[in-house]
Amino acid sequence: MIRSKKGVEISILLNVPDISIKKTFNEKWLNKKITHPDTQKPGLALAGYMEFVNKGSLQIFGKTETGYLNSLKPADCKKSLDWFITLKPPAVIVAEEQVLKPEIIEILNINRISVLVSDLKSSHLISRTSSYLFKHFSEKVRINGVLMDIMGQGILIRGESGIGKSETALELIKKGHQLISDDLIEFYLDSNDEPVGKYIDSIKKWIEVRGLGIINIVDMFGFGAMLEEKKLDLVIDMENWDPKKKYDRLGEENLYFPIFGKDIPMFKLPVSMGRNLSTLIEITVKYFISRKSGSESFLEHLNKEKG
Repeated sequence: MIRSKKGVEISILLNVPDISIKKTFNEKWLNKKITHPDTQKPGLALAGYMEFVNKGSLQIFGKTETGYLNSLKPADCKKSLDWFITLKPPAVIVAEEQVLKPEIIEILNINRISVLVSDLKSSHLISRTSSYLFKHFSEKVRINGVLMDIMGQGILIRGESGIGKSETALELIKKGHQLISDDLIEFYLDSNDEPVGKYIDSIKKWIEVRGLGIINIVDMFGFGAMLEEKKLDLVIDMENWDPKKKYDRLGEENLYFPIFGKDIPMFKLPVSMGRNLSTLIEITVKYFISRKSGSESFLEHLNKEKG
């Protein structure tokens, strides 16, 4: 879902390292806002074919667009830009540090369009700007828990307050796994329609341990102990052991955690005294990876033996 009421000011892109802006022109229009998450190349729109190009989208000029405009006579160039301007682009980013003729930049200036120059190839520029914009415009939801990268998988550890999520996360960090966020995680849908969790700035690097207080993970384990964000692959729901409850012993249950209308695989992990939770979580993740790779479950093995 896209939030169209809020936009991204063009000037913010200057401080996004992944987009790698090297020069700017028509700076007085940098306060304009991008209101659409798609990033496109105009292509044939410069020749008057306007189908399939989104109005209001950030536009990328690659070698083709730049070379074409620079090759035109002044009158033809103005006509081409007049078509382009009807798309109402908030700004233009020129890829690979291509050079536009001054008169082209001036026409864009008259129409309140700033020009940014990146050293990235068009394909990389489109991918990275789209990823950044989708992160901003996507619907967001905040969920309590601990999000970690364990064996390359994004694992959300949930459970009641005081059950031991943060202490277990510390043990996992000590074993070499990485933390994204403790206590509260903000999720959004990326450009591939996948749920991605990221830390919230106010609690970045911090983790609460009862008896010790709130400690700084980077100070204790270094920058390598943290990641900025991670796609959600699996949810592990920790719950207090109930001797009266019947737990799954054969792997028959298929549980899911709903988020953004998607069902993420979930395992319930009973917690009791003496259980090594970090090891159990590692085993759970290994089991999850093996099942994704096509390994058969115990029940599938039994059925095969009977067959």
